Order: sequence, then structure tokens, then C-alpha cells
Amino acid sequence: MNKDSNSKNFSKKMLVVLTFICTIVIANLYYDQVLLTNISKDFFIPISSSGILLTAIQLGYTVGLLFIVPLGDRYSRRLLIILSIACSAVLLFLMTLASTFNLMVIMGFLMGLSSVTAQLIIPFVSSSISAEKRGVIVGHLLTGVFLGVLLGRVLGGVIGELLGWRAVHEIAAIVLLFLAVYLFYTLPNDTIKKETSYKNIILSLAPLLKKEKVLKETIVFGGTAFCAFNIFWVSLSLILENSPYNYGSAMVGIFGFVGIAGALAAGFTGKLTNSKKVGLWNVLALTIMFISFVVLGIGWDYFSILIFVTFTLDVGSRMNMSLNQGRIYKLNPQNHSRLNSLYMVGYYLGGSLGSYIGTYVYHPFGVRGIMIVSSIVLLIAYIYYLMTNGFSNQENCNKTLNAS
Repeated sequence: MNKDSNSKNFSKKMLVVLTFICTIVIANLYYDQVLLTNISKDFFIPISSSGILLTAIQLGYTVGLLFIVPLGDRYSRRLLIILSIACSAVLLFLMTLASTFNLMVIMGFLMGLSSVTAQLIIPFVSSSISAEKRGVIVGHLLTGVFLGVLLGRVLGGVIGELLGWRAVHEIAAIVLLFLAVYLFYTLPNDTIKKETSYKNIILSLAPLLKKEKVLKETIVFGGTAFCAFNIFWVSLSLILENSPYNYGSAMVGIFGFVGIAGALAAGFTGKLTNSKKVGLWNVLALTIMFISFVVLGIGWDYFSILIFVTFTLDVGSRMNMSLNQGRIYKLNPQNHSRLNSLYMVGYYLGGSLGSYIGTYVYHPFGVRGIMIVSSIVLLIAYIYYLMTNGFSNQENCNKTLNAS
């Protein structure tokens, strides 16, 4: 009864608003990737030392995924969503007031910590709607998440170039505060049954990971895909700024629009989570990414090839992400916040590793080095899938034949 009633409260308008919020909050994590040069100049520090700000933001977000998102299984997700948006807005603004770079790094960590709104929204909605609608609606929300990754780079670059890096933070903070007030008056109550102890929730994370085969598989698929995805995007600015292109950093923002087009093109994948062979759709998504890297290694010095690869990589990555979280939300609704927390921690750890690998590999080995290491990362997911599905299924078949 509660689920049916609450489902009606998530109107199409509310779902559009929540998707938009997912986009804006996730973008918080990516503005400073394209603003880092300007920030380092303002604080008179070398660009090589300023990367700690990005690390602090991502680390804060990962900690938030691990310790704040599970709070949704204990307390009202409605309240947590509103508080997280408001806190993100305040911290974005405080970053512009920081008198030293070290203070800004601390504010950045806390901003990342509070920017887990999307990962509170998705389990809130998914646990409150019928199973047949869940895949499609979660897919729409994930479109917002994925667009946030790309839009953060685009808006950060464009607004930052026109108005400065502080203006990017200030505008984002104002928008978030407006959205927090709007949700305070319109967001439905959370009627899902809650756990009685936060301590027990945290202690249950490891057993939950051990128990859920689907969760482990999606973490491997998600972590490897986001690792490869970030290897490409970190390398892309280096590719465009060097021969034969010699473009400025603004071109990376333009490529963000290509990525957005790729993310939108993969919007159909939410429906595929109802397939009995959904794991094979994951494999297809990873294969799209794998082929994209092969094409990149062969024809990266052709501008049209670079655009094509950017588009197809975003299609494969977005498709994989939608399938993974759609599969997770078919599991016990009472555990959705914890399941999502564990998945996203694995996903962003993979992404953080990819950011490091991209910079480390490109300088000595160039684009073909990027192609090789990304392909190896994706092969890990293939091997895991075969070990847990193909090989094990074959062994079961052999046992059945021997028994007969």
C-alpha cells in the first residue's frame, strides 16, 4: 500500500526535477577538473601540486558513499537528500572564500563528502516504485548522473573562462539552494521500513558484499568501465593540446557535448535490465568500449575518429552503468542504500585509478599505451564474467551429465 501510494507521488515532473538534481550535484565533482589551472594561478602554486584538490574532492565523495549513503537505510532519505543539497551549496560557496589553498582543499573534501545526493535519490525512488517501472525510471535518473560528469566539465570550462572559477562555484551554490527549498515543499515522504541501528548497517556491508553475487559482478563491471573511461578523458586533454591538434583547453569542453550526445543515445538501456540475460548486455556494453579503444589506437590522429571514439565510449560506459544499477535495484529494497553505496565505492575507486593511470601512461607511451592499458582493464571484466558464469555453468553441466 505504501509503495503504491508513494509511487503516485513521484510524478513525471518530480522525476524530471530529480534527474536534473542528479546532474547538477554530480557536476560539483567535475567543475574544478577544468578550472584547476586558474585556481592554481590564484593561489600561486604550481599546477603539479594543485591536483591534490581533485583528489580531495573524489576522496570526500568516496567516503560519503561509504558512510553517508547507507544512512538512507536508517533515516528518512527525504531529509538526507535535502540536507546534502544544502550542505553542498554552502561548501561550494565557502571554497570561493578560502584564504589559502590548503583550506580550499579541506572545503573541497567536505563538498565531495556532501555531494552524494544522487546516490540517495536513486534508491529512494527505486524502492518506492513498482518493479516493472524500476529499470526505466532508474535509467532516466542515471542519465542525469552521467550527464553531470560531462556537464561539469562543459560548464566549468565555459563559465570559468567567461567569469572566473569563483563564479562557477557561486552559480552552482545558488542553483542548489533553490532546489533544496523546492524539494522541502514537494518531495514525498520516505515510507520504506528502516533499520534500527546505523552501526549494524555499517557492519552488514561486508557480509552483504559476500552474499550478493550480482553486486560483486556489477562492481567489477562498473569499476573497470569507469577506470577505462577516465583513462580516456584524462588523456583526451593531453591528446588535444599536443601535435597534431595543438588545441587549447576549451576544446575539451566542446568534446563534453559529444559525450553528452553519447550518454543520451544510450538512454534506452534501462529497459534491458528486465532481460534474463542482462549480464550479456553488460558484456556488450564493455565490448563497445573495447572496440572504441582499438579504433582510438589505430586512428587517433584523425579528428573525426577522435569524435567517434568519444561518442561510442560514452554510449558503452552509460549503457554499462544503467544495466549495473538496474540490476542492483532488483535486489531487496530494504538494502538499496547499502547496495548502492558498495557499488558506487567500487565504481569511483575504479575511476580514481583510471585518472591516475591516464596521466602516468600517456607521457611515456602515448595514445597506443592508453589503448593497451585500457583494453587490459576491460579484459579483467571479461575474465571475471567467464570465471563466475561461463566456466562455472560449464562445470555444472558436466556434473549433470555425469550424474545422468
